[in-house]
Amino acid sequence: MSSSEKSKTPSQNQLYGQSGKDSSSAYLMSIVQTLSSSADFEQREKEKTRIEKAYRESDKRLGELVANNYQDVTQILKAFNGMTKSINESRDKIRKIKEDLNSCKTLLHFKRDELRKLWKDGVEHKAVLSMLEQVEQIKEVQDKMNTYIANKHYLHATDMIVQAVAMLEGPLYGVDALRELKSDLINIKERMHETLIEELSKQIYERSLPSFSLQRGSQMRLSRKDASVWGWSDGLDSPRRAPKLEGSEMSSSKISYYEVKENLNSNPQDNLENFIAILTESLFALHKLPDGVERLKLSMKGSLNKLINTATQQIAESSGQQLDSMVNHVQPKYLNELLKLIFEQARYVAKTHQIFLNNVFRLTTSVSADHESSGMPLLSHVLYDIKDVWSEIQARLQILLSQYLDVRNTMSSRQQAPSGFDEPSMDISQYFSKKRPAKPKKVSLFRFDASQHAISVSSARQQIQQFEHDALGLSDNWHIVKVCKPDAFNITAIYKPLRSFIVEVEEIMETSALQEFITDFVQNAFLGQVHAKVSENIEAATRVEEEEDGHKCFDALRNIIDEKTRRELGVPRPLLQSTVTVDSSIQELQDLMHDLPNYADQFLNMICNVLRDYKDKCNSAYRDIVQHGSDEKRIISSMWAKDDDISRFLRSLPSWRSLQPRQGKELDHTICSEEEMRALNSKEAIILISNLSTDESLIPQQEIITDVTQMRTVANVHESLEWFANRLDLFADSLTPQSSLAPLQEELPTELPPISDKTLQSLKQLVQEFKDLAEICLLLLHLEVRVHCFYYLLPVAKQSNYAGPIDDLDPDSNVLKLNKDLSGMEEMMTQSLQPKKFKYIFESLGYLVASILINSVQFLNKINENGIKKMCRNILAIQQNLTNITLTRESDLDRARHFYELLYMNPDEVLNAVAEKGPQFTLGEYQELIKLYHRSFAGNPVQVQDARMQRLHSVMEKGQNETLA
Repeated sequence: MSSSEKSKTPSQNQLYGQSGKDSSSAYLMSIVQTLSSSADFEQREKEKTRIEKAYRESDKRLGELVANNYQDVTQILKAFNGMTKSINESRDKIRKIKEDLNSCKTLLHFKRDELRKLWKDGVEHKAVLSMLEQVEQIKEVQDKMNTYIANKHYLHATDMIVQAVAMLEGPLYGVDALRELKSDLINIKERMHETLIEELSKQIYERSLPSFSLQRGSQMRLSRKDASVWGWSDGLDSPRRAPKLEGSEMSSSKISYYEVKENLNSNPQDNLENFIAILTESLFALHKLPDGVERLKLSMKGSLNKLINTATQQIAESSGQQLDSMVNHVQPKYLNELLKLIFEQARYVAKTHQIFLNNVFRLTTSVSADHESSGMPLLSHVLYDIKDVWSEIQARLQILLSQYLDVRNTMSSRQQAPSGFDEPSMDISQYFSKKRPAKPKKVSLFRFDASQHAISVSSARQQIQQFEHDALGLSDNWHIVKVCKPDAFNITAIYKPLRSFIVEVEEIMETSALQEFITDFVQNAFLGQVHAKVSENIEAATRVEEEEDGHKCFDALRNIIDEKTRRELGVPRPLLQSTVTVDSSIQELQDLMHDLPNYADQFLNMICNVLRDYKDKCNSAYRDIVQHGSDEKRIISSMWAKDDDISRFLRSLPSWRSLQPRQGKELDHTICSEEEMRALNSKEAIILISNLSTDESLIPQQEIITDVTQMRTVANVHESLEWFANRLDLFADSLTPQSSLAPLQEELPTELPPISDKTLQSLKQLVQEFKDLAEICLLLLHLEVRVHCFYYLLPVAKQSNYAGPIDDLDPDSNVLKLNKDLSGMEEMMTQSLQPKKFKYIFESLGYLVASILINSVQFLNKINENGIKKMCRNILAIQQNLTNITLTRESDLDRARHFYELLYMNPDEVLNAVAEKGPQFTLGEYQELIKLYHRSFAGNPVQVQDARMQRLHSVMEKGQNETLA
């Protein structure tokens, strides 16, 4: 860079308006440096000329700028002058202030001791005023606490007393005038936790009785005041920090916090959860939370006892009865209501305990600085959880139920229930057999009760019993006043709600001690007692008594229910008292199946055993009626009723099928025509005649039932067992077998759970056996009436004389006996059997009698005209008697009378009538008629008889051919 270029720099800087002290100094230094570095005068002159030229140019330029910006320059100059003047004035003032300060400093230096004294006096007066203000506030603490506690604003009260005591033990520690007040406030603080614990207990236990007014426990009753002290709050809210827990269990690392607030303008009890949090927070602030937890844990037993007693009193008041007298009445419905009320209260108690425990957990797991110095460790033997609460509730309920179920007496006098109800080989007849006479007790000659050894042993035994009493939790002097009479059967009224409550408990605790207690009671005591009671009732109803001849008889088959009971049951005919008693016992067991559905299988097994035993008793009694002697011989009708072929035939007849209900309606008699009915009656008569009239012997008397009372018994057994079987059938149809459940099906809409297939099959088999026995009894009566006809009518032909003198025209004595016997049976069966069954027994009896009399012609040796008249009188007497019984004309007996009237004609006339009008009787009947005629009238050779027989054959064959054509 040349010197000329360098020289241009200052002028250019000047031209571009670079000014100021720093730039001017630098420019001058540059000029001086340039002139000093010049070697000759000429060079300096050149530089001077150049500078002068630049100056002129610059001055010219400045003049132009000033001319162009005159107004701005004028304003700047005026402003600059004003600023210069203000600066000068300020400098003068500062100088004066500095001088004044120096003067003050000098003066204060001379007054420093006096000023120090005045400052100390001011500090002392300020401290005294502050203390006086605090003393005034302390004096108002009691009144304000009274107001808070009276309104249950415990959080405000707790914060106030804690801070007041802290102030009295801190800043106001040396104030002797507050010594008495300090003592009072400390005592209030020490008792404050008792009020809080009592309020907690009330909220947990007494609040569970919303409809029952309870007395408030002993606590401080104080007056109402303002809200804040020493600026703690604005009188509305007293916030405190408490951990907020998301879920029932959380680690401390997951704890968040929320403010527990207490609104002075609302009732704190309106929000239970917040109120419990306030009480817990207050105990925490007092460092008494461990004491509160321990007190609640220890008082749980007594509080639950008191709660149950209060609920008992409430049930008594709602029933309108005196509590002391309710224990003497069997009214388990009140026990059911009591348990339902206790269950609701127990749920509330457990819920409130859970709220309290959640707050305890939040506070004790807090790691914040505010809670580190709380100094309240919770030991493991003090802290409890919700399972402990439910365990204590179950323990109280167990003691309560043991009193109402009379467990002690039931266990001591219980009957062992059968271990295997479904065993078909199980013999329970021991319950119905005769009891052996009790052995006489041995009388002791002397005793050692008053000896020293006996006294010491008795004392030790009492100590052991007391220890066991304490172990069961019964030593808390809990006096239970009962709402009904203690009895083991109270379990039937309470089992379902109790079971539902146990399910709730098991969801919380997985296992339930109460369930174990109920299971043990039902299985080891109640089932045995039920079995003993049922056995006792059935034993009384089915007792066996000795007759005078040493023959055992089922005495209960002779006792029938009274008219009142019959109307109540709605049955058309009397039933056996034993059957009704057994049915009542079965009904009780069915009710127990519904009351205790979890034990339905056991009760059904018990029902099967009772039915099996009663069936055996009925079969045994039936055998005693139909069996005579010791050689296992039975009456004829019984053997025929048991015969498969005869029984099958009789059951196939329309008269029998009309008795069988189908869909609630009886079958119509129009299922068979008149001819078909006659053909079937004829077949029945042929079967009976072929079995009873084949030889000359008569029916022995021991092979029929001669006692009408026994026939009435059989009729009663039939009606009773049929009614009983129908009821059992309906019961069996209402049960659901396990095999009918689908693989994924767990529940059914039925009330009873599914029953095991084996037990249900046993029940249905027993029902069928009762039906079979009832049908056999009806068949027996049907056949016995017919056997009686054979018994009395066979001797009419075999033993009576029909060729006697003219004065012997009265009906045969056996016919009169038959009429008397039929009338007696008619009177008996009318009272014992339903009309349709009575009709079944006597229906077609006229056809059978006619067949017997017609068939008996072969047993007549001779007959004359007087004998014919006598036989017709026999038929007429029987016809009149049967007409009176059946209320219909027995036209079949007209046929028998017409048959014997043919004897008035000779055989040729009979054959001519057959040829002209056709046969009215069978070939065999005409043959026996011709044979009797030839026996009665001598002088007819055998050839004549054979010729007439031959002609009879040809006439009958011709008649058959004409009929077929």
